Amino acid sequence: MRTPLSLRARALLLGAAAAALVVGAAGGRAQQQPASIDEAGWQGVLGVRTPVSTAQRYVVLLKPPSLAAQVRAAGGTASEKEMRSWSAKAIAQQEQFLARLAAVGARIAPEYRYTRVINGFSARLDPTSLALLDGDREVLGVYPVRIAYPAQVSEPGGDGGVLPTAVADLEIAGLDGSGVTVALLDTGVDPSHPYLRQRVLSGVDVIDPGSGGIAQPHPTVPGRPERHATELAGIIAGTDGPDGLHGIAPGASILPVRVGGWQPNAEGGYSVYSRTDQIIAGLEAAVDPNGDGDVHDAARIALIGMVEPYAAFVDGPLPRAIAGAADLDMLTIVPAGNDGRAGPGYGSIAGPGAAEAAVTVGAADGRLAAPTVRVLVRAGLRVLYEEDVPLGGAPSRTVTADVVLVDQRTASRGIAGLFPDGTSAVAGHAVLLPRAALSGDTVEEATSAGALSVLVDGPLPAGAFSLDVPPGVPVVGLATGVVAQIRALLAAGIPVTVSIGDVQVATRESGGSVAAFSSRGLAFDGSLKPDLAAPGVSVPTSEPGREDDGNVRFGTISGTSAAAAVTAGVAAVLAQGRPSLGARGLHGLLVGSAQRADLDPTASGAGLVDLRAAVQQEIYAEPSAVSFGVARPSAGSERVVRITNVSTRRLSVSIGNNAIAPKGVQVTFDPQHVRLRRGQSAEVVVRANTADLSAEAGAATGELVLRSGDSPDVHVPWAVAVPVDVDLVSRLALVRTGARVSDATPAALSFVAGAVTGSSDPQVRGVELLEIELWRGGTRIGLLARRRDVLPGRYTFGLTGRSPTGDRLRHGKYVIRVVAHPGDGTRQQSDKIEYAVR
Repeated sequence: MRTPLSLRARALLLGAAAAALVVGAAGGRAQQQPASIDEAGWQGVLGVRTPVSTAQRYVVLLKPPSLAAQVRAAGGTASEKEMRSWSAKAIAQQEQFLARLAAVGARIAPEYRYTRVINGFSARLDPTSLALLDGDREVLGVYPVRIAYPAQVSEPGGDGGVLPTAVADLEIAGLDGSGVTVALLDTGVDPSHPYLRQRVLSGVDVIDPGSGGIAQPHPTVPGRPERHATELAGIIAGTDGPDGLHGIAPGASILPVRVGGWQPNAEGGYSVYSRTDQIIAGLEAAVDPNGDGDVHDAARIALIGMVEPYAAFVDGPLPRAIAGAADLDMLTIVPAGNDGRAGPGYGSIAGPGAAEAAVTVGAADGRLAAPTVRVLVRAGLRVLYEEDVPLGGAPSRTVTADVVLVDQRTASRGIAGLFPDGTSAVAGHAVLLPRAALSGDTVEEATSAGALSVLVDGPLPAGAFSLDVPPGVPVVGLATGVVAQIRALLAAGIPVTVSIGDVQVATRESGGSVAAFSSRGLAFDGSLKPDLAAPGVSVPTSEPGREDDGNVRFGTISGTSAAAAVTAGVAAVLAQGRPSLGARGLHGLLVGSAQRADLDPTASGAGLVDLRAAVQQEIYAEPSAVSFGVARPSAGSERVVRITNVSTRRLSVSIGNNAIAPKGVQVTFDPQHVRLRRGQSAEVVVRANTADLSAEAGAATGELVLRSGDSPDVHVPWAVAVPVDVDLVSRLALVRTGARVSDATPAALSFVAGAVTGSSDPQVRGVELLEIELWRGGTRIGLLARRRDVLPGRYTFGLTGRSPTGDRLRHGKYVIRVVAHPGDGTRQQSDKIEYAVR
């Protein structure tokens, strides 16, 4: 049973949490400097990525136009009759296509069908069907389905009295998002939570149709509901919370679209995740909630709370679907991902964060103060460890307890185990959790089972797990070496005791920064992402379910999905204030009004989201960021920026350049001044001269600054990519499985595609298009296989002794050539290996 925090603990932690929400706010004097925790400390805290099999699932894009393409071709508007007709035509074309493929031997059973934002379907494909589809005249491309995980950590709270009242400086008098619908593509939502009452519409469940988008319980472990969407919904539109707590847009409506949740994993259990094909199905539902083919009922804003780690591809089915949603006037907001810093050339942006039409959001950490505690670990009189460490929980008293181990298997099945006499196995002890089992659920289960404290293998950031988990139960991370000693001693039957002291508050030197876990750009094509940053550490919100005493639950969460939810709320308020603006106009205002605050563009895009500036802004730029791609020193690059006047008056706009990290790049523009009547647009040519560009890998960055009288400045960040030169195809090998290559005993061709370089800050390089060609005697016979959007890894293909047309090859020597197209404009790379057929 949870009891209130002491007044002292409340004051300490309320101050620390409130500071977390105001980037650049003033703070008190430091008593000490807390230990620095980088993105490694957030691993596990930000969710466990349990392996999941995609089981040969693919998304197939077709060339005939989608509804979005038809509307775009019609100038952006269409009648209900036209939309329904175009939707019906797309479905009919798909039926004809599937019938034609079935007649030539393809076995295709679509799991999801798409006609609105894209034209295509998803299905499990055997090798024969995959080959037939990939070479078909009506197929635009076949893409792998990836797994997407929630981009946050839950930090469940207790009685709610310790929570800040709102995310500071993101309120506008008279605007609360009323009349704006935000589609929340995530897990199910708990609509019974009073904080969300009357804000949640009847939703859509693309995983288990018929649930209405309601949060589902864990299939086998009681007390583990789907949390994520309830938390994000509270950030967006919560209202009437404790002590005045409310969301960014308390007047907005939430349309829950359940695209993720408890689903089977590769370990025989269940994990919370989504898939590419499910998210696209969610976008289809968000633009057409009643499914009648007419999208006039589309949500104004869509928030995708799930991310595909490191999948920064710009031209796959999900980025195309987000662009289609924009054509249907729905703005999509996505998290940047929670993988932290990366190499100097390309970053760690998660999919679909590379989508040009998406507003991709990084997480800002504005905490100026962080709670710490003194931790003493001993075995008898022997002191194993004594240090000040960041506090992940919220104790109101000191704790001394014997340590007990919980292994990953126990954690996955539920920690609240009982001895035969009915007593708790962890009550009265300090529970040591393995890093792989670390999550909000396991921490909460340990504390609910009576644990006096929770210890974690490895560093843990301050405030990682709650203001109240419950009161009096500290959560701290220990050095891995110390944990190894504890495990060895306990295994030998030697008791280990931990003592945790009172709370101290230390000043953080990095207050007002991008969070260590927040993913950085660039995307795989060299484009600048994220677009902006928003508060994403210890954001107060609702939690599903109720406490043992019946009280509703509140807590705080961290992650780029929390930052994206803040931005979705800002977008809803902006949409209410600017009802005539379309999706791309809202996109331009959100990004252009962000405030630089001395933040790195590859981590924060245009800067920190600023609702007041967005509402007051009179012009916007499209695109909202200028990406020149990979530098070519002998030749510059140029892009066109379109500036639009959305005010009620004539404006004179001047264009300037702020070089942030130019690396020798000279940016010019023509014209330098434009005059715009109300509603008028003008184009500006922006050129990057890269003749003096530094050869050092990284991104050259800056921003265009558009000024117009007393209107807030508009910031348009720009970037030039200088990637690390790596091998995108390597380590080819050919292994026979029999004396003769055949359908039954194929040869196995294996190789490494893509690359991961470095160690502390690795650079991930994907491959946009991978082709396997068959050659003989210097002549290309044909294409054996093609794969798109390939992440780094070792891949294996079977060679059966057949030609690209399926005919048996004549005996002799052949060459297999593997070609990698990087997708960023740099040279294609290839490698080859001899292949004998006998």
